[in-house]
Amino acid sequence: METMKRLWKEQPLSVILFAGAFFRLIAAIFSKGWGMHDDHFLVIEAAQSILDGADYNNWIPDDENDTPGGHSFFYPGIHYFLFWIMDSMGFTNPQGKMYVIRFLHAAYSMITIVLGYRITLRLASQKIANQVGLVLALLWIFPILSVKNLVEVVCIPPLMYSTYLLLKNKENPKLGPEMLAGFFAGIAMGIRFQTALFIGGFGLYLLFNKRWAGAVLFGVLAAVGFSLTQIGDVFIWDRPFAEFQEYIRYNIEHKTSYFNRPWYMYFLTIGGLLIPPISLFWMFGFARLWKKHLLIFLPAFIFFAFHSYFPNKQERFIIPVLPFLIILGHIGWTQFTEQSKFWSKNGKLHRGFWIWFWSLNTILLLVLSASYTKRNRVESMTWLYNQEDFNNMIIESSHQTNFLMPAQYYTGTWKKYFYITSKSHPAEQVRQTVDQLSDSSLVPNYVVFFEEVKLEERIERFETNYGKELELAVVIEPSFIDDLLFKLNPNNDNQTTYIYRIEQ
Repeated sequence: METMKRLWKEQPLSVILFAGAFFRLIAAIFSKGWGMHDDHFLVIEAAQSILDGADYNNWIPDDENDTPGGHSFFYPGIHYFLFWIMDSMGFTNPQGKMYVIRFLHAAYSMITIVLGYRITLRLASQKIANQVGLVLALLWIFPILSVKNLVEVVCIPPLMYSTYLLLKNKENPKLGPEMLAGFFAGIAMGIRFQTALFIGGFGLYLLFNKRWAGAVLFGVLAAVGFSLTQIGDVFIWDRPFAEFQEYIRYNIEHKTSYFNRPWYMYFLTIGGLLIPPISLFWMFGFARLWKKHLLIFLPAFIFFAFHSYFPNKQERFIIPVLPFLIILGHIGWTQFTEQSKFWSKNGKLHRGFWIWFWSLNTILLLVLSASYTKRNRVESMTWLYNQEDFNNMIIESSHQTNFLMPAQYYTGTWKKYFYITSKSHPAEQVRQTVDQLSDSSLVPNYVVFFEEVKLEERIERFETNYGKELELAVVIEPSFIDDLLFKLNPNNDNQTTYIYRIEQ
């Protein structure tokens, strides 16, 4: 204990980094699966399928596809390169490769902790910097998010580095750091297009500080950095920024097609994620110092305001704001409490709120850092990968109009699978198509039931209409967290998976 106290006093950043690395390592080892649809199907599946020549979601132009999908190739392209290296080395096990991906993401996320600490240290006291560093290292959502393939998380380190460069340059302004900051902000935009709003905020900050040349060069280098991330469009689509243009067009036309949520949603999201009432204190502190620390406030505020205005809202969209809110919010709140007569008289109450925060945070941290998300969907495909007789599969979803996409990456094959829903591709039609196949390797010999809803009825209907009997092969249970999320909200499709073998 004395050694820990001495280390904390003499080398606080080392202690903070060790704590952050420990839980990120736990997450890298145990937190398999994905969090949201996009961090698997628009990154992992896209990269591996293109590498294998399958292009499962038609991102590459061909005779049937001449329209960009509106997705930046930069981040999936990095995975394409990583998978190419591993496959070239003979390391082809899907789960094994994902360990490498998660470890790399965990290490990369440590940049946010270091930069958050150093930014805070330039703005406030050592004590406040230590506290911010601990929050960035140990906030319950950060370790698990750090090892997922979320562009909203991956774009944060370059944004933080741009912020740090501009902040450090404030004391003795030079064009070099402003140009470098612009370049990294452009890289962040290449990862997540919406971070263009941060770039606008940085530019306004420079203009407000009368850094005219710096603002121009910042913008130029941001354009250069972004252009480099999108250079693939020139080779793929024969024109620059094809995906970015399609992204803008699609989102304007479909701004209410997915979600049309109220303007205040992100206040509730942040208020919950950062654990009330501390989250409310940070919001207050963030707003309180807007003028004094415009560099931290303005880019994050513009990003937050736009997303609050735009109808299509998903919780993950607001993640890039969190480190900036924590840094400035904690500084503002701490300085406020030091000057407040109320809080000077109610120190026990304030300590009680922090005890509540760290107690609940610790519980959530311990549970979630080792949580296997979407376990049933990942393990079902992994099980098929390990079956020597696996040919192809049918996704049976005749009880509803749609079906859950299988994570084909984990099967190690990109064969076109079959599916059955209540509106399309009935079992009889699937059987007719199968009977006409000239390639026997495409014939399905397994049926996957991702949900147990009306299971017996669906099995009987399949056997009758498909004309083959089914034999239960394996039952795959959801993880604890998946099961809990399903019980809290049945819209989370994380139920038990049943895989049946088709009797030949």
